[in-house]
Amino acid sequence: MKMSLQALCKIMLLAVTFMLFCHTAAAYTTIEGGDTIVIDDVIDDDIIVAGRTIIIEGTVNGDVVAAGGTVEVKGTIEQDLIVAAGDVTISGTVGDDVRVASGTLTIYGDVQDDVLSATGKTTLADGGYIGGDLSAASGKVTILGDIDGNIEASAEEIDLQGNIGGDADLNAEKISISSEASIDGNLEYRSKSETKIEEGTVGNNVQYTKMEYRDNGGIVSSLLSGLISYLGLVLIGLIGLAIWPEYMKNIAAKTSKSPGKAFLTGLLVLILAFIIAFLLFVTIIGIPLGLIMLITLVVMLYVSRIIASIWIGRYLLDKMGKSSRTMNEMAFGLLVLLLVSAIPIIGGLVYLAATLIPFGNIYMTARN
Repeated sequence: MKMSLQALCKIMLLAVTFMLFCHTAAAYTTIEGGDTIVIDDVIDDDIIVAGRTIIIEGTVNGDVVAAGGTVEVKGTIEQDLIVAAGDVTISGTVGDDVRVASGTLTIYGDVQDDVLSATGKTTLADGGYIGGDLSAASGKVTILGDIDGNIEASAEEIDLQGNIGGDADLNAEKISISSEASIDGNLEYRSKSETKIEEGTVGNNVQYTKMEYRDNGGIVSSLLSGLISYLGLVLIGLIGLAIWPEYMKNIAAKTSKSPGKAFLTGLLVLILAFIIAFLLFVTIIGIPLGLIMLITLVVMLYVSRIIASIWIGRYLLDKMGKSSRTMNEMAFGLLVLLLVSAIPIIGGLVYLAATLIPFGNIYMTARN
């Protein structure tokens, strides 16, 4: 559960970090659409594309930054692919690095350089190829294809059946290494119990470290952490309702209107806000303004969760035929949101949506 949530929480950090080191936002051609966007021709530029379903069947002679529900790469991307989505499938070719934060990542095709994934599930299918290193933080990692470089993976479960050209550093509760697998370098792994490894599977040294699990302490710690998070958010919510009562209620009412558009808007605004803040820090003179911007951004993300909680609480209480004050709706909705967010993979996606949809609505309301 923790690993899946951690992976989902990295979604913005991954996208922003690698965008900052490549180009500014002005260097990209932006493509926005509705339900489905199909790119089936040649584009000689870097692009940012956002839509519910994105299919790249043509050739992009540059970087691609994509945000959507489903992203499929069937054609060729000559440079980097940076994507935040529900499901990502690569059956074509990516000429450089891949940076993914998603529910699932499946690679059937070729990635010529490194892959960094923060996902619920990462799969390198049979016939799939990674020319560099794989760094994965996922709920489950399955390797059936070939990796020329190293693999560093942290997950709840790791299944290794393919070929690793370098070293393997694995960290999971359950690790299985097939007799068909091969690791040319060293293997270092940490798990609940030792894994059976056939002789000749690992080219060099094998080092195993036993993971220690303290179930009672873990449960108590998780409950305490959850309670503190809940009370902290309730406090923020009460302050927000005291300062902007009508504004927060009005934004909450918009949650069910065009949620897809609001989610993508929130995602893109957050990415661009981090880019602007970074550029302000680079200029030195703009550091104070950059700090103010980052602080404001963090506050607005918390406020977004409060707004989502108001909508959730009101919706559920209405379904139960009960009416209540806004602060009670908020407290009830927050409790439901935190409980749902504890569900592996799905909960993280719900929590992410509950943050970005109101954030997008806040931006669109301010713009209008």
